[in-house]
Amino acid sequence: MQVVMLLAVSSAAAGSAARRVLFVGNSLTYVNNLPAAFASLAPAGQPLSVDAFARPGARLQDDLGDPALARLLAKGKYTDVVFQERGGIAVCMPPTGHCRELAAAAQASETLARAARAGGARVFYLGTWQLNPQVEPWLVRGERRIATRMRAHYIPIGSDWIALRSAHPREDWLAPDGEHPGRATTALLAVRTWQVVTGHAATRVPCVGGPLYTHAPGEHGFFRVAPLARPVTCLVSASLLPALRGRSR
Repeated sequence: MQVVMLLAVSSAAAGSAARRVLFVGNSLTYVNNLPAAFASLAPAGQPLSVDAFARPGARLQDDLGDPALARLLAKGKYTDVVFQERGGIAVCMPPTGHCRELAAAAQASETLARAARAGGARVFYLGTWQLNPQVEPWLVRGERRIATRMRAHYIPIGSDWIALRSAHPREDWLAPDGEHPGRATTALLAVRTWQVVTGHAATRVPCVGGPLYTHAPGEHGFFRVAPLARPVTCLVSASLLPALRGRSR
């Protein structure tokens, strides 16, 4: 049975135009609750709602034809949709044969992006990371290829993730399994996504209300996050925020 997660984080306030954001991804997206971390960066008074559609191990190719996602893209009235592919899918290192998987990912992503734009949303492609610095340039090249095919705003992560991990080795960059994001990586994803989607620098440390997920929440994959959920866990210290923001961001 396919497991689907739908997260909703909302804040009711007046002043600026309401923003509705949908994350579409996999366990890289829901581990540590990236959508909630992203939502926590909203300044006081900014109306914001954040949903996520993420299944364990899912490729964007697997999401094609899913009726639940199709309804979200068509009728969710999202202003922004952020897609994230499964780790390593975008890597193409001839003659390994992985390029066929990249081509399939690009084609599927283009179809999903078209559906998101038809629903009125801007489209973004959120990058991932590789442990091996020699593989990382191939990852970024593949991700750029997918983002270009999607006509999406690309949010690169890989090269900065490697540099930050080297500069701040004591931070929690990886989960205990060595594959999923640690808290610092989720914070980086949230900050960089916030800056590209909104056009503004993150001024807060990403924090998550309620549990930090390690598995898809909810028996049937559906979970709604309350804006005022407790306890609140801040993913990194304030001293790391400038590094997460990066240069000229």
